[in-house]
Amino acid sequence: MKGLGNQFKDPLNMILSVLVVLSLLGAWMYVKDTPGLDYYVAWVAADAVSNDTPNNIYKPESRYRLAVIYKNKADERQDNPRQKTIAKHRKTLPMTATPFMYWVTGLLVTGDYEQDLTTWQALSLFLLAVSILVICRLLNYPLATSLVILMPVVLMMVPLHSELRVANVNSIQLGMIALILWLQSRSADTRYLFATGLAIGLLAMFKPNLAPIAILISGGWAVRRQFSKLKITLYGIATGVFTALLVSSWWLGKATIWWDWFEVFGKTVRGGGPGRSAGNYSAMTQVSGGMDFNNQFVLALLFCLLCLVALWWGRRSAADTADSNVIADREMLENTGLVAMGCIVALLASSLVWLHYYLLATPMIIFALRPWQSAEPMNILSILMLRVLPVIALICLLDTEIRTLLDGVVDGGTYWAYATMTSSISLFVIGLWQFSYGVKDLKKFEAPAAH
Repeated sequence: MKGLGNQFKDPLNMILSVLVVLSLLGAWMYVKDTPGLDYYVAWVAADAVSNDTPNNIYKPESRYRLAVIYKNKADERQDNPRQKTIAKHRKTLPMTATPFMYWVTGLLVTGDYEQDLTTWQALSLFLLAVSILVICRLLNYPLATSLVILMPVVLMMVPLHSELRVANVNSIQLGMIALILWLQSRSADTRYLFATGLAIGLLAMFKPNLAPIAILISGGWAVRRQFSKLKITLYGIATGVFTALLVSSWWLGKATIWWDWFEVFGKTVRGGGPGRSAGNYSAMTQVSGGMDFNNQFVLALLFCLLCLVALWWGRRSAADTADSNVIADREMLENTGLVAMGCIVALLASSLVWLHYYLLATPMIIFALRPWQSAEPMNILSILMLRVLPVIALICLLDTEIRTLLDGVVDGGTYWAYATMTSSISLFVIGLWQFSYGVKDLKKFEAPAAH
């Protein structure tokens, strides 16, 4: 309570806290009547499995059969307007998520769609707010600044509004990212390293688009030549992967269910995704027209390798120190950047990126804008890379009057295609610059002055 009392000595913190609560309430009122376009598919899959459906949810015929069955169930009830709306809209159910994601969804499924959707939307909004505040706290943001960052995200960020409307899983992913960052900020003993790896493995199996985080965190330990920490982290990742495989396969009652998913996944990403007219704002698709899965995988690896080379280069010119606390703080900051860059790699390397996926750009924006701790003033380049570009990246994801002014020049789809591309590429450049020049904004990382 003493810490909380200290935070509210400044009335600004109280005022901003109230405004954030009101913003969250406004966001809730905005989505409380939406039918949950994406959540419905996961809900049907989870509910069908929980009721021992004989249908393999990944077989094409099941998509139509389950759509009909659950539309009939919706029509039989009188108190489910959102379920009736979405069941009428969904003629088929594109069940392409991992078995583990459906298992996680099933943990909150009661069979009442209206109640379950409300729970999911409330959880998404809660995790979004908590994850941003946790990441800001880990990066030493003052409370007022943390709230100022959270407010425009809730009020104006279009990817968040899209996320809440369709009830997807990006807020859940952000919650997992915040947990990973909190774990890796703890003391670097075996239990926390293993727990971090475990969470990363579970996150990758929940939705594989964030697998670059596993590559970058593991690569970071290798760049630092800390192979004992790398080994423990890899053990944790492997345990997370194995746990997800085991639990979801047992739940679905089929040992080969992951192979069934992989076949569906391969067909989904093969040849690239739909264009922006269908809501796909993948930067790669805008530039190249799309790539098959193998090329997307290679591109993600190349982006990850580029990040690790930048990290290696930056560490070459960093000041040496024997202070274990300084080393731990530096590793924590670098790992935070690597996790954030994993999200950006996922956005850049995939040929299928819906608008709500860009919610995953939030950790990199927060990382780039973190408070400058050095006693030395920021130079022009630092201002550009750590203040101007991150703010531009954030503004590109907000619904501002800029879009209104450009209505007569470009249509909405074209605007968001260029805005999301600008945001993700800017954040990737910022990350590379951060790694290449080393973590030098903290006073304790600077080389001691000569006597």
